[in-house]
Amino acid sequence: MKKTIYYLTILMICVASSAGAQKVISANGGTATAAGTVISWTIGEPITATVSDGTTTLTQGFHQTKLTVTAVNEIQVTGVEIKVYPNPTSDFVTVHFSNVVEKPTYLLFDLSGRLIQQKNIESTDEKIDMTEYSGGSYILKLNSGQQPLQTFKIIKR
Repeated sequence: MKKTIYYLTILMICVASSAGAQKVISANGGTATAAGTVISWTIGEPITATVSDGTTTLTQGFHQTKLTVTAVNEIQVTGVEIKVYPNPTSDFVTVHFSNVVEKPTYLLFDLSGRLIQQKNIESTDEKIDMTEYSGGSYILKLNSGQQPLQTFKIIKR
């Protein structure tokens, strides 16, 4: 009888301690192994520290599962309002500039950080064709020459 109570107590402690374990559900990530070292990562981790030895840079953070980002940074050019619509989209996204911007360009990335489209913007209303891409989230980075303007998260249905 004492043995049964002992085992039940141990089982309850194990179940209770695992119930509060952290879980990560991420859109993307991966694991790499080299020279006996294992590194795993997920997309969307806020940065808490960066360490570099001159040839290798390690940026570390923590998993953030309930973070929704629509505009990543603020506009650097005064007097210009930027709108990106519709978002979410199923076919095209329109980038609208309230005023003329010098040498505007856009870069479209998937969530793994791969550049999938890059183009010079020719007018104050530029349409970006999203029809060939699968449903998911994308990052749209707008620049004026080499100066970053604003970055948006685009959701493709």
